[in-house]
Order: sequence, then structure tokens, then C-alpha cells
Amino acid sequence: MASFVTNAGADGLTSGGTITWASDTIKARLVASSATLNKDDTTMTPYTAIGTDQTLGTKTKTKDTTNDRIVFSAAALTWTAVAGGSTVGNVAIFKFVTNDAGSTPIAVIDVTDTATNGGDLTLTPDATNGFFYLQE
Repeated sequence: MASFVTNAGADGLTSGGTITWASDTIKARLVASSATLNKDDTTMTPYTAIGTDQTLGTKTKTKDTTNDRIVFSAAALTWTAVAGGSTVGNVAIFKFVTNDAGSTPIAVIDVTDTATNGGDLTLTPDATNGFFYLQE
């Protein structure tokens, strides 16, 4: 699966939308490689968590005029002591509101399939592209 921004996420992040990157609680979730996720998902219900969701810190939203896009980034994330027995294939970025049914998926990042074994997993945003971007 390739990385993508969900339709609900793109709509929520655009002018007048319901997601404020700087001040809302934005989290990241490890998701199994076998999960079926799509751009039309509007809640986090299909995104079964592996490990504990991590809250994004030091969030930035940068206008990249050279590439005509808005880049969304944050500090690197670390999931500690992720229990063994799963294979992570995606990281979902989402606006957290009370529970999965009330939370909005923003983007899905395709990562190299990684078997969990009780160790830590770290996701570092790309220096140029952040965690994801929206084209202007």
C-alpha cells in the first residue's frame, strides 16, 4: 500500500476545516500490514492499534513554495516495548477525539513491514516532506 492523505483529513486541514494541526491532539498509531485502509475512511474504527498510540509533539506546518505544497511534520515518534506477534505495515496519523469512532484519520504512512518483538519502533519524519504534505 502506498502512503496517502485521507479525504476526511485533507478536508479537515484545509481552510475552514475541523482539524487544527497546531492545537488539536494529533496522534500516530501503528497498524498491521494486513489492514485494509482507504482514503474514504472517516473514523479510526478500521485502524486496530498495535502498541500504544503516540501523541505528536513539536508539530509544524510549513508552506513549501518551491514545491507548491504544505508540509506537516512533528518530532520523531517512538513506540516503546511493542509486544511481539504483529507485523506493522502502516502508521496512521489522526485527530484524536474521545475514542476511535470520534477520531478522524488524516494520513496513512506506508512503512517497511516490521515484525514486533518487544523492542522499540521509531518513526522519523522526512527532512523535506515531513510526515505528509498537501499539494497546493
